[in-house]
Amino acid sequence: MAILPTRGLGLILSAGNRTVEPYFKTFGPANLGVFTTRMRMGSGGGRTMDEIANDAIEAGRLLSDAKVDVIYLQGTGIMMERGSEGEAELIALICKATGIPTFTATQAAVEALRALSLERIVLIHPLGDEPMAREQAYLESLGIPVVHAVGRGGREQSAAIPPQAWIDLAKANDRDDSSGFFLSGSNTTMTEAVEQIERDLGKPVVTSVQASLWAGVRRVLGVNNAYETAPSALGSLLSQS
Repeated sequence: MAILPTRGLGLILSAGNRTVEPYFKTFGPANLGVFTTRMRMGSGGGRTMDEIANDAIEAGRLLSDAKVDVIYLQGTGIMMERGSEGEAELIALICKATGIPTFTATQAAVEALRALSLERIVLIHPLGDEPMAREQAYLESLGIPVVHAVGRGGREQSAAIPPQAWIDLAKANDRDDSSGFFLSGSNTTMTEAVEQIERDLGKPVVTSVQASLWAGVRRVLGVNNAYETAPSALGSLLSQS
């Protein structure tokens, strides 16, 4: 019986992230190899954009040593702060340095929202008004209107917040004119809230982690996503080819 995967997805994660690896390994297909390196992202003025970019490129080089097939760069907030053009420039630099196709959590989220035809969304964010406004501006610059946005007002993302908190926030902020939800934030339990929100409100849900896994599987293993049965916990997105 083969134990080692033949195809691999390389993850560049924030140093403090505690959720992406467990969720990818729990909900990813058995034949998807997941290999990780970490870096300090430090949004909000803690580090310059050039420092972050240089570290991301070096992290990509480290993953290339593991001969991964695709690289995923987390950092939703960092990428939205750069804007779509700055994001594209950084991805091009990583691709040039490694020779490996690379995508970001923000690109994955936009792909997922479009795959589900979510044209008017409710944005739910773990932080306060300023980072939430950046994300809304990023999404709307790409043609995804945000009809309502709400944040928990925290100063940092926290995996200690239980999934029920995100379920309750979605229920309290549903809008008749919205077609679905985007729950933004990688170091959160939002992914565990997807199935219940979709069941209770009857609208599709996209999260940063769930969308990134979906996009990574498609890139590494093909659009049929290598699942014999897609995990219901990840909601309707996983049924998209």
